[in-house]
Amino acid sequence: MSEPSLQEGARNLLCNCAGGKAGDTVLIVGESGPDPYYEPRLVDEVRKAASGLNMKPICILAEPPESATDFPASVAEAMQDADITVFFSRIGDRVRFVSSPGGGTKVMSYALTKEYLASAFGTTNYCVTEVLHERLLETISSASGYRIRSEGGTDLTAELHIGESRSDLIPFALKLFPTMIFPPIGFRNLNGTLTIDYFTLSSSTRSYEDSVLMVSSPIRARIENNVMTAFDGDNAMVEAFAAQCERAARITGGDPFRLNSWHTGINPNTFYDRDPYADLERWGTVAYGSPRYTHIHAAGKDPGDLAIQLFDASICFDDERIWNDGSFVFLDRPDNRALLKKSGQSQLVSDINLDIGIHSMRNRAKAQPAQ
Repeated sequence: MSEPSLQEGARNLLCNCAGGKAGDTVLIVGESGPDPYYEPRLVDEVRKAASGLNMKPICILAEPPESATDFPASVAEAMQDADITVFFSRIGDRVRFVSSPGGGTKVMSYALTKEYLASAFGTTNYCVTEVLHERLLETISSASGYRIRSEGGTDLTAELHIGESRSDLIPFALKLFPTMIFPPIGFRNLNGTLTIDYFTLSSSTRSYEDSVLMVSSPIRARIENNVMTAFDGDNAMVEAFAAQCERAARITGGDPFRLNSWHTGINPNTFYDRDPYADLERWGTVAYGSPRYTHIHAAGKDPGDLAIQLFDASICFDDERIWNDGSFVFLDRPDNRALLKKSGQSQLVSDINLDIGIHSMRNRAKAQPAQ
């Protein structure tokens, strides 16, 4: 990792994403408490970068709350006078769908370490990836429906609401850095088969004990109009999954077997360089930006408190294929290739296939004893 690359990533965050300029007050929020997700030194590195850009950085550490309703008072007070707030903290994840204090620009960073910030994950020009993101949203909002297919027999179809532009998209309440994913699409008349495998997680909007459920053998769920209506699989595993759905739904109320929304990563430079099983919730915090990772929010009121994982999905909106076996082939469209070439970002291609731990997950699943 080179110092120039680290500074390039910091500038990309502060200027291209947050729109910062000389004289702006930048609040940089890091994590305190046990087992932080973020490298502690990252806050100070971005502070130095902000000072070098003649901004006025302020750093604060706080322990991540269980939910947005427990927002730390010290952070809320500091945000009141900030032109920009950057979260190197799960605090930002907790409020990504709801309003947060202060009127400045707010950014949730998924660069967990200096290596993330200095890599192509952090240095690829945010302004360019946001144009691609906007083009994707235009494609989604003009479609009448979509189909999701993935390993294990997952085959789902759903409708989009024609005539109300983007009415099915659930907007983020802050900016995500880098460009990671499009806003979740609320399910409308979803039907088909969903295979639940490997594990389920929380949706990261709230923290709760035992949020990870290990799925030791695949479960096939029949989906009828957004609801899991029947299950096929090992009886004990089905019962454990049903209990997890019911437990997650009790947090907000609502149908435990409802599927709320979904989205897939759009950043091919997403990677994960630790053992995912050491902390699957931490893994999910960044891996969800990978095109190889589709996840479904479920259980209870929006956005749901359980996440179901799909890997290497193929997804079409109407007749246009956007992901093919986990590759973001939307990047191959001629107009997008022309944009990337003109902007000097032609290194961003659909066949980038970085490791997010899927290989180890599949090997682990193969090693499971037969049920």
